[in-house]
Amino acid sequence: MEFMVVGAPRSANANPRSRRRWRERVARAARERLHEEGELADADVAVLIIYFDQGETTLDVDNIAKSLLDGLKGVLFRDDRQVSELVVRKTRLSAGLLLTGASLYLLDAVERMSQDASDFVYVRVDQAPDHGNIP
Repeated sequence: MEFMVVGAPRSANANPRSRRRWRERVARAARERLHEEGELADADVAVLIIYFDQGETTLDVDNIAKSLLDGLKGVLFRDDRQVSELVVRKTRLSAGLLLTGASLYLLDAVERMSQDASDFVYVRVDQAPDHGNIP
């Protein structure tokens, strides 16, 4: 399951009102895609978060993850304790950015957001990997 949230993520250190609005925006975006693709997960999950920014950002990747995962509780999974793998990236949207292995959904989002000059966060939630295999 994959979705995107338009705008810059809110840090776990942001003011409470800003964090709450961000979590609500994350939950809304996930619900819209969930309606199209599936249902709440009971099993462990792997989460990929990529923040695509248009310029300089001071956000730390660990702070990006916390608020976003809090927004997904009760929407894509029952509790963020189900997240057994987490990958978080910051990527600058720039001319000529080549994404290998990206879904058509992500490629379309990158194209649209590049034209709009908008930051956005891409999120993909999958079944947890086999933890016997080390990446």
